[in-house]
Amino acid sequence: MDTPTLFLVTSIMLIILPIALWGAVGPKKRLRAHFQYWCWGGVVLGLGTGLVGLRNVAPAPVTISLANTLVCYGLLIRWQSLREILNQPRISWLTLLGLASASFLAVEWARSTDVIAWPLIAYPILLVMDVIAIWSSARIARTHRSVAARWMILGYLFPGVVVLIQLGIFLTDQALPSAPYPALLAPVIGLTMVFLAVISNFAFLGILMERSANLEAKNIKRAEREAVLREFAARLSRLDRLRSLGALTGALAHELTQPLTAILSNAELAEASLKKGGFSTEQHAELVQGILGSARRGRAIVQRIRQRLQPVDPVLGQVELTWITADVIDLMAPVIQAHQVELVQRMPDTRLFVSGDSIELSQVLVIVLTNAIEACQTAASRRIEITLQANGGRASWSVRDQGRGFSNDVLTSGSEALFTTKPGGLGLGLDIVTTIVRQHHGALTLANASEGGAIVVIDLPQALPANPSGA
Repeated sequence: MDTPTLFLVTSIMLIILPIALWGAVGPKKRLRAHFQYWCWGGVVLGLGTGLVGLRNVAPAPVTISLANTLVCYGLLIRWQSLREILNQPRISWLTLLGLASASFLAVEWARSTDVIAWPLIAYPILLVMDVIAIWSSARIARTHRSVAARWMILGYLFPGVVVLIQLGIFLTDQALPSAPYPALLAPVIGLTMVFLAVISNFAFLGILMERSANLEAKNIKRAEREAVLREFAARLSRLDRLRSLGALTGALAHELTQPLTAILSNAELAEASLKKGGFSTEQHAELVQGILGSARRGRAIVQRIRQRLQPVDPVLGQVELTWITADVIDLMAPVIQAHQVELVQRMPDTRLFVSGDSIELSQVLVIVLTNAIEACQTAASRRIEITLQANGGRASWSVRDQGRGFSNDVLTSGSEALFTTKPGGLGLGLDIVTTIVRQHHGALTLANASEGGAIVVIDLPQALPANPSGA
């Protein structure tokens, strides 16, 4: 096979392999910029190599200047593809075209004027392009730990070595070759271009496969990490419920004392009446009803505690925020009274519903209200305002206290896990609130009021009630 035919065959391979690669991958990969750059660069590179193969029938400006320019332009486009893989800034098509045009003008000027030998322009340009491709491939191999990129380095290394030998021969002989490449090296150059066509395209396919495998592995790790974080958040949530209930133990014990005392009193009266007589059937029935009512109240208190202690999965459904607010305030009433806090409620006239879990949402309000009570202990005015309102399809709780307000650290890091400003605190509260609110597709806002004190706003997407009449 003569040299021109070898270059034409190489040209066909450089064009066909990217087209075959285009047909082999899926439609999603075809839309990606780095894949399109690679395939178009291969086609342009193949066209340049084909012009070299026409040296016996085409004029020198085509087989020398234009051929070198297209080869240079194809390498530039493929360099753009490698930059995309490395997540480097994209170079505009105008810039790439300008560089290729400058190469054409420089080689053509040298060839037509004989002021400087054109190999001294063309060969260094090709060497620079080849070195850039090798350098980019090496970065991919290092940063992505890509084995395929190492083969790409080898694919670009051989043509670069051959061009360097060409330049050395010219500098030694100082004689212009009769063709774009020295006759002795032309077959070697053709074979190295075949090697480049095969190795580079298969290496690029390997890089794509490695990227897909790495992405799938990252997705698996991310899913596993999110599952661990969810489990950790659930444990932290239960730990915070235990901490909150620990703080409420005294108040809850007092609350349980009342129904237990009533039960004991009614039972003693019933016992005395049975021994001495004198109680009518209606009076005995009244005593029994009193015992049953107090027992039911005590059971409700115990069930409420158990609900907050058990690590159950969230039960999603329509939740009425007015009811949750009343339930939490009822639960914390002994604590509010013990700390001598004035609680002001601003509730809407209509019922507000959200989609979520009632236990988790009540826990959010318990944590925020507990923090507000603690913030009021050093304030001159122990006043807390709870506002529930709807606006633009959103329902929001707003809890404002008269304390010192949030510090800059809390405003910037308050919702980070394990962040706390309290001595001995675990730093779980705001992190749990943030996690629960985000799981309910809501938002948590911390701010300081202009008149003093802190404001915590919990914003949630409003849901329509299952029964539009609200019945």
